[in-house]
Amino acid sequence: MIKTYKVLIADDHQLVRNGVRLMLENQKDFKPIISEVSNGEDALKIVEKGEVDVVLLDISMPGMDGLTTLKKIKSVSKQLPVLMLTMHNEENVIKQALKIGASGYILKNSGIDELVKAVLTIVEGEDYYSNEVSQILLKGTIKRPKKTLEERNEILSSREKQILGMIVRELTSKEIGDELCLSSRTVEGHRNNIMEKLNIKSTIGLVKYAMQHNIE
Repeated sequence: MIKTYKVLIADDHQLVRNGVRLMLENQKDFKPIISEVSNGEDALKIVEKGEVDVVLLDISMPGMDGLTTLKKIKSVSKQLPVLMLTMHNEENVIKQALKIGASGYILKNSGIDELVKAVLTIVEGEDYYSNEVSQILLKGTIKRPKKTLEERNEILSSREKQILGMIVRELTSKEIGDELCLSSRTVEGHRNNIMEKLNIKSTIGLVKYAMQHNIE
């Protein structure tokens, strides 16, 4: 049975909203019930009514921008999945969205298949980032303010945090092992333990966790 999802599209361009609506309505993976708004204030009002399953949110909107809207949406409903659908591919903007709590981030040049995949992925509780966004995150240099150990999430051991920081810097298991005097197999074991502890299934997920918890 095809599932029905209530989708909110928040974008200040009518042509974009029409295009996204048409793409979603003409696919067969789920049945969308679509609401449209042109600004963050109206998006927040609909979210506050509790009648939305997923939000597709632009960043550049008049009045309350998308990142501010995202923050307010998360204060109302932390678990509501929000997909950033935007032309902004700047690393700092993507990172801000991740830190606030976006469930996904794709660019407006994405095709219908990716849009549908992104929506279905985040409504099932997983994160989704387009390949271009993933590459930006993996290749960028992460610069964050230092925090004390007490402020960091203590679910990981000191060694696991160290290895996680090296994974985020794109070091291979061999490179990590050489630097820490460990075998590649031991490093892989730590990596698997980290992903299991955090219930994360991808490198992008590890990057997001490291950013949110200031692990370097």
